[in-house]
Amino acid sequence: MRHRVEFAGLATGLVILSAVTTLGLGLPQSFDAVQGEDVERFLTQAKFVRLGKTLGGVTLSRQAILELDGVTRFGVFKTIDESRSGYTQLSRGGEINFQDSWRTEIPAYELDKLLRLRMVPVTVERTYNGATGSLQAWVDLGMSEAERLKKKIGAPDVEAWNRQIHKVRMFDNLIYNTDRHSNNIWISKDWNVILIDHSRAFRNFGQLRAEGDLTRFSRSLLEAMEKLDRPTLIKLVSQYLTPYQIDALLQRRDLIVQRARRLAADKGEAAVLFP
Repeated sequence: MRHRVEFAGLATGLVILSAVTTLGLGLPQSFDAVQGEDVERFLTQAKFVRLGKTLGGVTLSRQAILELDGVTRFGVFKTIDESRSGYTQLSRGGEINFQDSWRTEIPAYELDKLLRLRMVPVTVERTYNGATGSLQAWVDLGMSEAERLKKKIGAPDVEAWNRQIHKVRMFDNLIYNTDRHSNNIWISKDWNVILIDHSRAFRNFGQLRAEGDLTRFSRSLLEAMEKLDRPTLIKLVSQYLTPYQIDALLQRRDLIVQRARRLAADKGEAAVLFP
């Protein structure tokens, strides 16, 4: 899924913009901030002007044009909701009890917000034309990690960049994200990481998906993780996650904390922990 304002073709773009102009609205804009109360209010209350074509990818997300108080903005509307019991063979390998659902997009945002990670754009539940799904803020993503690697662009502050990537690895292990790759890690113009596509996360597994990726840890993120508790998570995300998913998340949290403490004891805190 890509949030950049790139229409599938000139004709499609003209049709969409013509429809907006006909309604007397200004041209749609992306959101200025990844998170914030104003963004949440807009996504929750805005009217759907129309949906554009799919944005590519297997989840078939669609570009949405939204209007509130005379302001029009773009969003990403995802309605995929697939689950399969037993073993499923995928292009990247097999998986037990496969799930690909808009329902896990919202817990990813809510958990990000709770942990104060500020990498996942605002995501809410909405229904349009009888279809319920996740509606995510369309922000200016800048360039993808894939593009950065292809062009061999170095970060202006390597240590700050590495710390963000270590946080991403902590978060993805916590939510057991099976679909993180360089095309859904994005980099803003200020070199802040933006994470999209979490419809294949929150598996029922109590182990870490990529424990070896966890070599350095943010103290503040660890402290926020340690404060997670089952009652809070039930209140926050039980509408979207099963009790088994919540229990597995807490088990993974414990394993992340244990690994951080073990590595800090073995290698020294200065080599393992950062703010």
